[in-house]
Amino acid sequence: MTIAKKLNPTNRYDRMSGPKVPWGFKTSDYDPYLLIPIEEQLEALYTATEYLRESSYEEVARWLSEYTGRRITGMGLWKRVRTDKADKRRYVKQKRYEAKAEAQGNVTTQTAHA
Repeated sequence: MTIAKKLNPTNRYDRMSGPKVPWGFKTSDYDPYLLIPIEEQLEALYTATEYLRESSYEEVARWLSEYTGRRITGMGLWKRVRTDKADKRRYVKQKRYEAKAEAQGNVTTQTAHA
C-alpha cells in the first residue's frame, strides 16, 4: 500500500476538483486535471500527523514547510488532517457495510469474484 492510499484510501486526490493542487500532490504534465502523489511530501505529512500529538498545528506546519520546501499553514494542515480522517472513517464504514451485506448473502461485491 502506498503512502497516498494509507493517508487517504478514497479516490479524493486522484483528479483536480478545485483551483488549488492539494498539498503532497502535483499535476501531471500530460493531463492538468490528473494528480500525481509526491511520496516525500506525503511521508512527511504522515510523520507530521504523529507530531500533532505533542505539538500545535502551527509548529508542525512550520516544520513541514521547512522540511519539504512546500509551504503549508497551520489552518491548511488542520483542514487536510480533518479531511483525511473523515475520509478514512467513511471508507472503513463502507467496507464494514459491504462485508456485513456479503456475509448475510444479500450482496456479492465485485472484489469477491476477482
